[in-house]
Amino acid sequence: MPLELVEKLEKQGYHLLGRRGAYKACQWQKKALLHDTSCYKQRFYGIQSHRCLQMTPMVDKCTQSCEFCWRVTPSDIGVNWNQIDVEDTDLIPVNELMDAVLMANLRSLGGYNPSAGADVSEKKYKEARDPKHVAISLAGEPTLYPMISDLIDEIHHRGMTSFLVTNGTRPDVLSTMSLPTQLYVTLAAPDETTYKLLCRPGIKNGWESILKSQETLQSLSTRTVNRLTMVANRNMHDVRAYSKLVDLGEPDFIEVKGYMFLGSSRNRLDHGNAPSHREIRAFSENLAALTGYHLLDEQVESRVVLLSRSKQIKKL
Repeated sequence: MPLELVEKLEKQGYHLLGRRGAYKACQWQKKALLHDTSCYKQRFYGIQSHRCLQMTPMVDKCTQSCEFCWRVTPSDIGVNWNQIDVEDTDLIPVNELMDAVLMANLRSLGGYNPSAGADVSEKKYKEARDPKHVAISLAGEPTLYPMISDLIDEIHHRGMTSFLVTNGTRPDVLSTMSLPTQLYVTLAAPDETTYKLLCRPGIKNGWESILKSQETLQSLSTRTVNRLTMVANRNMHDVRAYSKLVDLGEPDFIEVKGYMFLGSSRNRLDHGNAPSHREIRAFSENLAALTGYHLLDEQVESRVVLLSRSKQIKKL
């Protein structure tokens, strides 16, 4: 990993774990401890925000360099590196990686100890030190990680649930890997032309791979989600095409989520590309009408709307 990238990530609050892994304390964990508020994953699915970890096994690797992504890409710091290939010698065993994730979580909670004067519930603080959920979604493309099945198995072996977010460019991995508690496949474009302009794939046949991942999605025996990342003036122009993509995958849920002007994406986009919640809600209503999904919930602060195939959601 280039030194310039290491310095940038550490400045942004990442805990680097081994050669490729990373942890970063989620703002919603902090808000849950300090203000008793929760993120939409708790509202929608029952995940407790203060007991949720976000991590990645591949912080510097991805098959795409999406304009809307908050992660650091080579163009952001003027340094090139191989973003696709992974050497086994770069990896630490999954049990060591998860030990490091849990230790990073404990370090990040140091300032929230009520015994040291923090205005935090003793019960919540202790629970936060014993997390029950792992979001494999922080940065990078997790399906590039050669031991992704082992990582998911390790998380479940430790008594935690897992969400994995993928950009869908590795359908061969999706069809063979151990399944997380909930699997997300991101849809960030209604068509190939938009995809190439917005997601800037670093591999050949990226769009075809996403279509194959959608076809694979409906056959997987786990909870499945399509996350639509909406960027104003970029990819919100063809709701009917999105509905056809959803029909391919038949996910349990659809999250229509507005792009936020955060992280390194601020070097590529501007405030005008962040849609309002009203725009997200309108798009979601149109998508629900076309797909037959039920619009069940929303969280205005996160600019996200939840559609579901079923009228009832089993909380995790």
